[in-house]
Amino acid sequence: MYWVCFGDSAKGCLAMARKALDPSLDVEQILALSDDYAQGDIRDVTDRAARADILVPWRGDPELGGKWQADYQAQHWKALEQLDEVDEAVIWYASGNALEQCGLRYVVSRLYQKHIPVWVVEVDWMPVQELSKSTPIDRKAGALGIITDSRVMNAVLRWMPQFLLRRYAARLERRSREARQKASPREGMMYFSTVGETAPDELPYFYKRRRQLTETEQAALLTEWARMQEKNSPLRAMVNGKVQSVLADFYDETILSCVPEEESHAALTIGRAIAKLDKTGNRVSDMLIFSRIRALGAAGRLEILQDGATYRDMTIRKIGG
Repeated sequence: MYWVCFGDSAKGCLAMARKALDPSLDVEQILALSDDYAQGDIRDVTDRAARADILVPWRGDPELGGKWQADYQAQHWKALEQLDEVDEAVIWYASGNALEQCGLRYVVSRLYQKHIPVWVVEVDWMPVQELSKSTPIDRKAGALGIITDSRVMNAVLRWMPQFLLRRYAARLERRSREARQKASPREGMMYFSTVGETAPDELPYFYKRRRQLTETEQAALLTEWARMQEKNSPLRAMVNGKVQSVLADFYDETILSCVPEEESHAALTIGRAIAKLDKTGNRVSDMLIFSRIRALGAAGRLEILQDGATYRDMTIRKIGG
């Protein structure tokens, strides 16, 4: 049995929860794919050259060491190769983002050819009252590590003392729960956009609802993946609750609506756009939005006043601002 998930955040969460969910599972049996199949050329996602700019879009960032980047890539390619060792799989994914939806389709299509049993754990809505029923996960055993969706923050957290990490983790978890409750359109419910958003003691609620995919369901996911590969659009996105192939400029209007009239760092626009797109069911990376800001600047749809290697260095504003 192997668990398959998407991203370091998800693996970190699952690694902490595994003993409560499946004591027989070793952490090495949790395979985390770090590539984003919602972006770029997906005709062959094992082609390292074709996937390099998507897997490591922040190459050249002076705050991220070369060794860390090399290790990050190596972990992904190792996990991808280990899919060939899977005898039975539990795929963890969130229903509301294109990255994990595309990942689900790819993994299922790969395992389907070998007739391997596939179970799925879908993360989405959770009643708030379930929190009182959850069993706290022991976070005191061993060293604590925190993995976020920010590569820069991950590098900083690696050097933080354990007692500070524990305080930081508790604060993040509390804020995350409060924000999800406030933002939820359903009273008494919390919504998770990604598996990595959950806390380890929230996972049993979803794990108890896991189910095995039928052969028909697996074949349907394989067909959808094949269609995406054939179309091979620059992006895949959530449209009306379904993952679809879209053009490269799909997010441009949302990004432009987040550009201030006065000169400001591009990081501000990126943060606003990520939050706004997340409400539409699209969890978009910072580097994807940064690349679109460059494209919009080149097209004369926003002003780049000061260019820079990173979005922390670049300043922009609305045309005529």
